[in-house]
Amino acid sequence: MYFIKCMIISLLTVSLINCSIEPSSEVETELVYYFQLFEDEAISRDLSIDMSSIHISGYIENIETRGTLGQCKSYSDGSQTVVIDDNYWQRADDYEKEYIVFHELGHCVLGRDHNNVRDDEGICESIMQSGNNLCTSNYNDMTREQLLDELFSN
Repeated sequence: MYFIKCMIISLLTVSLINCSIEPSSEVETELVYYFQLFEDEAISRDLSIDMSSIHISGYIENIETRGTLGQCKSYSDGSQTVVIDDNYWQRADDYEKEYIVFHELGHCVLGRDHNNVRDDEGICESIMQSGNNLCTSNYNDMTREQLLDELFSN
């Protein structure tokens, strides 16, 4: 029915209308912005990612595993889910939220593993660091571009 409505609207208007069917995945409202930003940042680095065609869901909920702030869960049907710990999310600032969502999407969408490479001062050189205190995270407005370049380069 949705497709038919889109066809009718397209025929009645002169301008182009994007009538893409929404994927069957679900992303919590609070995460939608970060999922879209992930796609935008990838595209700005000449990496074609279409989040609407990827069957990935996103939720904010309590994660039982101590010290786990986020997870990328993969299922046998090929679907994936990003889960962000609710306690962490409630106290995180915008950079921390972006960081954890991008880290988990790095696993789910980009297939990235953990990367604990650090500079001479012990600062993490990748968003994909494991969180095992092998390096110190330093994601902020001064380091963001460099860390995103690294994320989308591999």
